[in-house]
Amino acid sequence: MYNLIRAEFFKLRKNRSFWTLLIALVVVSLAYPLLYYFDHQSSGEPQFTGAQFLSTFIASNAYAIKFGVAVLAGFFISNEYATGIMKTIASSGNTRGRLYTAKLFGFVAGAMLVSLVFPIVSTVEVTFLSGFGHLPADSSVFFIPRVLGLTLLYTAAYAAIGAMFAVILTDSGKTIGVSIIFFLMIDIVLAGIGSKVEFFAKLYDYSIFKLVGDIGKPSIDSGDWPALLLVPLLTIVLCAMLGILVFRRKDIK
Repeated sequence: MYNLIRAEFFKLRKNRSFWTLLIALVVVSLAYPLLYYFDHQSSGEPQFTGAQFLSTFIASNAYAIKFGVAVLAGFFISNEYATGIMKTIASSGNTRGRLYTAKLFGFVAGAMLVSLVFPIVSTVEVTFLSGFGHLPADSSVFFIPRVLGLTLLYTAAYAAIGAMFAVILTDSGKTIGVSIIFFLMIDIVLAGIGSKVEFFAKLYDYSIFKLVGDIGKPSIDSGDWPALLLVPLLTIVLCAMLGILVFRRKDIK
């Protein structure tokens, strides 16, 4: 199992699409704060400090996570069906459960790196421009580690969903398209149905799609922590199990 995971990490390091995605996100993460910097400079408004920018715009990182997971799922997992790599590894003698688990480890690691680009790069840039400033009034010294830790956890949950789509669809274009549409529309769909059906309202309230918005809260009540931690963990386990089930039954050509 260890060698399988190492092989996936090696493929991730050599994946050009992964590095292209990282570079593109770095460029966007550098450009985005500059728009606000020059706009505030021309209007005379106070500049964002690094801490203010992180706490204000961390919610925007959800879009980077969704887009990054969709693109990476297409080029890191589904693309191996087209190149024949998936057929080769499926006939390597390892069980499909082990192969999928190793692939998921590599994919999650790549998605996690993608998820950290915007909050780290943009915060460092704004800190250089305007100073770090002060953390939100109601937050603790653990605000930044908490934000980054929850970002990684929720990214892993999104990645588990993306990996499941990748093995179901097996085509990079379809995987990217379906994943992006799903991640962008699921909030609207669940919230809309939830306004009429109580069950779906509860389902949405206790889903990663809703709870990911709580990552950047200055403070989190102790009663909210169980749901905030258990929901993404259960999502990872459930989607991983479904992904393994699909991968075992899939006819790889």
